[in-house]
Amino acid sequence: MPAYFGLDIGSTSVKLIHTDGKRVKFVAIGRNQFGKSISAMSNAEKIALTDSLKVLINEAGLREKKVVASIPESSVFSRVLKFPVMSSPELATAIRWELDQSVPFPPNEVETSWVVLEKPDRFEGNEKISVYVVAVPSRISESYVQILDLIGLEPVRLENEIPALSRVFAEGLSDTNPALIVDLGAAGTNLVITGKTKLFGNFYIPVGGSAMTKMIADAFGLALDQAENYKRTYGLAKDQLDGKIVTLLKPIIDNVIGEIRKLIIAFKDEHSGSVVNKLILTGGGAYLIGLAPYLSEAVGVEVVVGDPFADMLIEAKYKALGPVFAIACGLAM
Repeated sequence: MPAYFGLDIGSTSVKLIHTDGKRVKFVAIGRNQFGKSISAMSNAEKIALTDSLKVLINEAGLREKKVVASIPESSVFSRVLKFPVMSSPELATAIRWELDQSVPFPPNEVETSWVVLEKPDRFEGNEKISVYVVAVPSRISESYVQILDLIGLEPVRLENEIPALSRVFAEGLSDTNPALIVDLGAAGTNLVITGKTKLFGNFYIPVGGSAMTKMIADAFGLALDQAENYKRTYGLAKDQLDGKIVTLLKPIIDNVIGEIRKLIIAFKDEHSGSVVNKLILTGGGAYLIGLAPYLSEAVGVEVVVGDPFADMLIEAKYKALGPVFAIACGLAM
């Protein structure tokens, strides 16, 4: 079993998991009572969240102190970039130049990591190098390290959500015909085209389940918790409440579908002969009634609900929560 656990601090919930890939030894889920990311919290809110995390870890019975924790995509620049074939020093310079144009922070205030995903075996003049680049403002990564330190945890690594999502579903995927992961969270939606060993593209949409809930609350004059219940009960069912919920949520879902289509078209243009053969739906939004068939009909590919717990031994009360734990599982792996 790895000597660390995965910790996913989302905008509405916190998930932790310790697993060897076949058996879940420790698992827990709790509320983020402030409904926002750590980078948007005041110092008092961070301290309160720290206390909540300590309680959650203790209640789970977890004694491991080493952790791999997530930073949300909303707080980072995360992109697959293409460059002409060049040497490693030239590539590092090109990446820095690209980030200077794309990241709205001074270079000395940003931490950067990158990895070459694809490099041509032979060079004939117009080949490209595919590079996955991640940049995060130092103040944000430092705030996460500070939180973990206050809890008494040792961060093995801080990681944005895209690698975790790619890792957790990699085993059943193909590099020739990859899948597109749709991770519908509370604050935003991650789109990731990934295969067994390769990441092909990603995009973050700053709209998720919380925006849907608020839209229902405003339209029906409901409290947010009541609106959340409406969303979970009726979803995209056209025969419920005269289709009023579907009408409200459709623009948000259609926006996600539009971005899915753009990613798929970009993939086809760059990888002739390969196709995205399925969508993997995960995150809290995976439970939205009617979403899977709606996406399948709109995009024209098979849609499955991604469940990292499918082949794991886990306590019965958590068995149905696999989609919610996707990022945490990827971190723990």
